[in-house]
Amino acid sequence: MADSDRQFPAREVAQREQGQVEVALFWNRDTSMATVVVWNWSSGTCLQMNAEPAQAKYAFTHPYAYAAACGVPAHDVRRAA
Repeated sequence: MADSDRQFPAREVAQREQGQVEVALFWNRDTSMATVVVWNWSSGTCLQMNAEPAQAKYAFTHPYAYAAACGVPAHDVRRAA
């Protein structure tokens, strides 16, 4: 195991861009959790949320819908849009 693997157990496994919005999916092998990060470069905001492994693909593909379904406050979702 490389030193960098011990320091940063989460690895980027997918990334996509649509206009000014970039979405990345990270996998943490220590916790088996996925993290989805959405950057909106035009507004300078970021939304980050954890996803259960079974929901990782959906959260990556539809991050705002996933956030809403998980109870992320609407003002936080709007701020990241």
